[in-house]
Amino acid sequence: MSGVQSIWRHGFDAGRLAAERRFAWFVLLAVSVAGLLAALAFLGRPQLDIVLTQALYNDGRFDLRGSDLWSTLRRITMTGYGLFYALVTAGIIGALYHRERFWRLLPVQWLYLLLTSLIGPLLVTNIILKDHVGRPRPRTVSEFGGEFDFKPLFESGGECVDNCSFVSGEVSSMVMVVASLMFILPKWRKLFAALLLPAWFFASYMRVGQGGHFPSDTVFAGIFMIAIAAILYRYIVLADGGRGSATRN
Repeated sequence: MSGVQSIWRHGFDAGRLAAERRFAWFVLLAVSVAGLLAALAFLGRPQLDIVLTQALYNDGRFDLRGSDLWSTLRRITMTGYGLFYALVTAGIIGALYHRERFWRLLPVQWLYLLLTSLIGPLLVTNIILKDHVGRPRPRTVSEFGGEFDFKPLFESGGECVDNCSFVSGEVSSMVMVVASLMFILPKWRKLFAALLLPAWFFASYMRVGQGGHFPSDTVFAGIFMIAIAAILYRYIVLADGGRGSATRN
């Protein structure tokens, strides 16, 4: 049993462990407050999604839909996600094989990156929400030339059957990649924290501008992913009984 525990040690001493746990709870609290405020804004004004989306819809088309530049940028980001997930898979395999730090990350850190990817963008976003909420995408609703009725945030009964609008899968992937690295690499935390909002906005602007998602789809994609990243960091990486050699990241 002790051998299994040693594989998944987090490497923090007591003082650093307490500080990391406080950070995880602070992020979770902050994103929960942000989620509450966002929910109040979109629920208090159900047409806010339409108003914001119209800013990127002109002359009967979405501004970024069909754009060669933005199509290329989307392909680049999609390729980047694939490379990241492949790297994480290779990392966890290598860490389990060597039973020690692999590519400068401990096994528990690779496990964390794997679980955040699987539980966040894959399970919560694509399997649970996108396939069951039923919210039509902007380009399919009547306000933007489609045939479906617009459904405000959190309203059930949408006509979309699968791969629907709530929440954005690409924004989920973008935010989860940056947020998980922010947690798992303390020495680089300020950099990834500074990149989080710009990366979130970039992915959101691209998907709203292409008619793929409403703003609230992208807002809550990010909120859900940051919350999941914080919870998993606290209960996977920072679990009790995981002390070992100090991390160097």
